[in-house]
Amino acid sequence: MFFGCTAMGMKFSEKLKARQLALQKLKDILLFLENEICAMGKPLNKAFEDLVKGNYGGVWTPVFDRSGSILKEQSLDAGSAWKTALEEASATLPLVHDDIELLKDFGDLLGKSDREMQHAVLSMEKEKVSAMELKAKEAAETTGRLYRNLGALLGAAAVILLI
Repeated sequence: MFFGCTAMGMKFSEKLKARQLALQKLKDILLFLENEICAMGKPLNKAFEDLVKGNYGGVWTPVFDRSGSILKEQSLDAGSAWKTALEEASATLPLVHDDIELLKDFGDLLGKSDREMQHAVLSMEKEKVSAMELKAKEAAETTGRLYRNLGALLGAAAVILLI
């Protein structure tokens, strides 16, 4: 009983840490896209393909893979492709609803301007993701510790009640 409750607390804590790591990975991906699109001059769907092929995506691979395929197969703009892919993959991403909504806003500006403006858009999005990551890190540290300790305490209380 004790170990089960402790394991539950650890699992909840790991979910919070996974959220922070996913946002950190997205920040790295945005830097990759900035280099591919702005410095190397690749089109958006080609940059998405290179991201997926290079295994840089981590938990974000399905989102960028789907976005790239939507851009290639359907005649949607980049923003709509991003939003559609994000909605489809939202159940598998370790993010909260507010994170998903903030990331959907990125699609409004994605692929709708020249390289210089895309550079500004990607930089702005990196800043936003950095702020989200900082909040997720704080939540993982404080709430994660609470979940771990509460799991152990509830397990100990259950053992005492059973004895």
